[in-house]
Amino acid sequence: MLKKIFTAAALCLTIGFTASAQDAGGIKPAAGEVTAEVQLSLTGDNSTIDLGLNQLRGRYFLSPTTALRASFTLRSENEDLNDDFSRTSTFISLAPGIEKHFAGTDRLSPYVGGEISFSKLFANEENPFGEVEGAWSNGGGNNNVSNRNYFAMGLRAVAGADFYFARHVYLGVEFGLGFQYEKEGDVKVKPNSGPNTTIDGERGRLNFGPNVNSGLRLGFVF
Repeated sequence: MLKKIFTAAALCLTIGFTASAQDAGGIKPAAGEVTAEVQLSLTGDNSTIDLGLNQLRGRYFLSPTTALRASFTLRSENEDLNDDFSRTSTFISLAPGIEKHFAGTDRLSPYVGGEISFSKLFANEENPFGEVEGAWSNGGGNNNVSNRNYFAMGLRAVAGADFYFARHVYLGVEFGLGFQYEKEGDVKVKPNSGPNTTIDGERGRLNFGPNVNSGLRLGFVF
């Protein structure tokens, strides 16, 4: 993982320093400017860096030190285990928040902030025994399910830093700590023969812990 991070950073910094040699003036965003960023997904073999578009984030700077932010995440998964099993899963999350930036250096902008998140997981399966709405089955013909649908709300504090390696272009890292309330939804099992069955959602649970983003954020100022 560290090798992937260093490889991604070296690649972006090389491009950035080449561009910055021709740039002068304001490097960091000013009041009224907007940033947009994507995720550098450090997956695959050690020589592969994927540009992940499953999470997008935008920020609007009220001042050089204060920014409103919103993150949107969309992940979709489709599995065809064989000709008889078909599974789908979709995760959607929206997280608005606010950031407070500090002086740092000419190129480094450290910040702290907070955000509220709203998340929803959808799941469905079709198998030789029927259909499962709201989860995946563990065997098809019974009520033992996994990957259950849920709704979650979270509140967390964040801290991170953006490094502007060229004018209005930056790499960022971030970690957070906070709470998340998660409530599983009902699951409907619809067999090809016999009555339908509903598995009631379990009681909601409250989780607390850290959240570390293992990837790098690549952003631009408009």
